[in-house]
Amino acid sequence: MSEQQQDAMDQLQEPTSWPKVIGITSMIWGGLSITCAGCGAIGAIASVSMIPEEMKSQGLPPGVGLNLTNGISIVVGSVMSILLFVAGLATLRRSMTGRTLHIVWSALSIVWIPVALYLMYRQDAEMRQWIADNPDSPFSKQPGAGSNIGLIIGVTITLIFSLYPVFVFIWFMFIKKTRESFGAEAVKDYI
Repeated sequence: MSEQQQDAMDQLQEPTSWPKVIGITSMIWGGLSITCAGCGAIGAIASVSMIPEEMKSQGLPPGVGLNLTNGISIVVGSVMSILLFVAGLATLRRSMTGRTLHIVWSALSIVWIPVALYLMYRQDAEMRQWIADNPDSPFSKQPGAGSNIGLIIGVTITLIFSLYPVFVFIWFMFIKKTRESFGAEAVKDYI
């Protein structure tokens, strides 16, 4: 087979499919995260208006409504989600920018994980202290008030969702480092 024939055969081959899978996964993950951040913001703002006035008169516990901790988490989560969505789109198009954006997103996510865990722990500690200081509040008398169930669920979900940023960081830092590993350049038929 001549070199020209080999080049023609190489052009007909289907490019590697991993950029498409990672790109779509990141776009879905980023899109769902943006939606969750929006719902979290709306829920935090609306939750105060749904509390009966007699419960509000004794003061609201920490974590109810939009506070600094919730606000920081929502803003950081939204920015990170948009970054992941854009990284997924660029990777789907087989652009090396997708690799760079994924590395930035995964590194920031890995750094954010202990911060998020600390914020959850701090908010749980504030809630426990508030319950101890306000034992007659209707909030303190609710089933499960003062238990660690919310913290346990939050930590578990955070650790499970931490698997994807770790995977992405390893994948793009150590495995897919070259333009050739991305396969063919973006072509209309492959998107």
